[in-house]
Amino acid sequence: MTNQETSRESSLADQRAALLESIRRLHTRSYRGMWAIAAFASASVPVMLSDRIFPPLSPEVKKMLGMPPSSNMISALLVVYAFSAILLVLGRITNASPKMVSFSHISYLICFYAFYYFSGVLPENFWAVLATGMTILSLESYHIWSLSMAKIREEEETLVLLERRIGFERGREH
Repeated sequence: MTNQETSRESSLADQRAALLESIRRLHTRSYRGMWAIAAFASASVPVMLSDRIFPPLSPEVKKMLGMPPSSNMISALLVVYAFSAILLVLGRITNASPKMVSFSHISYLICFYAFYYFSGVLPENFWAVLATGMTILSLESYHIWSLSMAKIREEEETLVLLERRIGFERGREH
């Protein structure tokens, strides 16, 4: 075997290893949306029990925070946020956009929990925020999963071609 053939075989082996690593990373990435759903669900448990866990706001804290927004205003903002977020996710799904924003939604949704808590109407609105969050995060999870699976299929096809080429190169040597 010549030096050039050894170098070429080493290069093909390196390409194969890189493809296998890429496929492994893509499989890991495909679960990112599910991790976001789990994180939001975990953050929602103490919120659901907020009347038992968190002490009521003292008059000083209420005075410092000022007049809270009305329940109707917060609900209207939640509807606008949900509508906007769902449209953006559906747009990314339709366009196969590589942009993924699942974890940023969690902070927005927790803010809605906080607004309802400070307004004193969290128990009545908890399920609305939870359902909104699960809907948005499920769509985002599907987007991440479908993009990752499409890329995995591409990488696996490339891997099959490369392995055929490696087999062909070895077969020619013998």
